[in-house]
Amino acid sequence: MSVLEVKNICKSFGSKQILKDVSFSINEGQILGFIGPNGAGKTTTIKIILGLQSLDSGEVIINGYSVVSDFSKAIEKVGAIVENPDSYMYLSGRKNLELIANMYDNIPKERIDEVIKLVGLENRINDKVSKYSLGMRQRLGIGIALLNNPNLLILDEPTNGLDPEGIKELRDLLKNLAKKENIAVLISSHNLSELESFCTDICIIQNGVVLDRENIKNIKKYKDSEFIFEVDDTKKVEKVLKDIRIINDKMFGKIIDREEVPELVKKLVKNNIDIYEIRLKELTLEEAFLNKTGGNKID
Repeated sequence: MSVLEVKNICKSFGSKQILKDVSFSINEGQILGFIGPNGAGKTTTIKIILGLQSLDSGEVIINGYSVVSDFSKAIEKVGAIVENPDSYMYLSGRKNLELIANMYDNIPKERIDEVIKLVGLENRINDKVSKYSLGMRQRLGIGIALLNNPNLLILDEPTNGLDPEGIKELRDLLKNLAKKENIAVLISSHNLSELESFCTDICIIQNGVVLDRENIKNIKKYKDSEFIFEVDDTKKVEKVLKDIRIINDKMFGKIIDREEVPELVKKLVKNNIDIYEIRLKELTLEEAFLNKTGGNKID
């Protein structure tokens, strides 16, 4: 089921067009990495989705409601962190959650306890936020965003300033929320290696135009069908096969169709070459991104 639909949105500031017919969607349980160079339009798109900026044309639909014509209904099941989450440093994590919960009409105490467990802060929730690590503050911020039981979570650069442990905690939390709570997640980040480890889908934007929106496995497919073989000794392989790419003394690549793999395996085995692994070559997310953007790096 589609939770968020962005349809042909356009946005200009003066004579400069920032977004040009931007369209993409997110379903329940998907984690969509929203990536692009600085100035590509990521934050502007996120602010338009959240109703923090107006759009010139197009439409944003959340849970079947238009952000423009039915904002309250559309935003009702949305949680978001744009840039760094704000919290009261002199209060405990629990007090921060209780304070925000009071701004809603119908959040029971039980929901606060559920959120604390979801973000893994049970052991430190009564400590002052000033004693939290940056990763813990980020988890508390996500906890605040989850108070209203959202089915869409929007995060703009949530890994900024986090150490590797904090990034891992955030990654595990988002995977858990998508899988167990069936929440749709839209996450903008420059950290492509991290997005690669937990996103299910990727949307690439450049100069205000969406270049691709695809399942992450598809977006990382290598343009040629190169299979990577791990063997006992590639020197032996060189005597048997032509047109191979030697990677190291144990690995080589060969561009062949999938249907040709069994025959190649038989040939290697027949020549007493031990095979330990065969896999189809995949691009890294960064390589796929550079291919799509023509080498335009994320700064």
